[in-house]
Amino acid sequence: MAVERQRHRAPEAVRTAILDAALQLFADRGFAETSLRDISAASGVSHPLILHHFGSKEELYSAVKRRVVEGYAQRFPAAARTLNRPLSLRAEMKRIMTYLGENELALKLCARTRVDGDHQVWPGEPDLMDLLRQRLITAQAAGQIRTDLDAWQLSIMIVGVIYFWLDNRRYFAEHFGKKTSDDSYLKTAVSLIEDGLRLR
Repeated sequence: MAVERQRHRAPEAVRTAILDAALQLFADRGFAETSLRDISAASGVSHPLILHHFGSKEELYSAVKRRVVEGYAQRFPAAARTLNRPLSLRAEMKRIMTYLGENELALKLCARTRVDGDHQVWPGEPDLMDLLRQRLITAQAAGQIRTDLDAWQLSIMIVGVIYFWLDNRRYFAEHFGKKTSDDSYLKTAVSLIEDGLRLR
């Protein structure tokens, strides 16, 4: 019966079901503790059909990471295509916070990969980081940002400030009592970074 149902599902729907289940399980348990049989049970897709679509557990894991990264470009297509426009720090940080804030499993998977000792670059990640770096360089060339600051390191810091907050906001609320909203944190972070980026 399950096999018969699978035959009538569109290939894209099958891939989506597999990727959804794999993201949840990899984020919850990690790569080593998640088997293809677990993903099969969670997705309702047979083990052989998962292998047909993805080839191996490693390739499925890579596809899950790629989907997370590519989701940013799909969420903000215009921003993801703009290479030669100076960076608007406030708009860019808002987009990053929005995307990561809407994708708790993506944040959880990021944390899980670090816990598991997986420090490999995610598929598609260098392209997104290079886009951010290029727009910082364009802003520097336009005289909007200090040129003595390394654009690559700034890219890392901008993403890091947002990731750190989203990954730890519940902890801060629980242990320090004062709740800070995403918006108020973002406002402070943008103000701090913008003041540091201004020409002297």
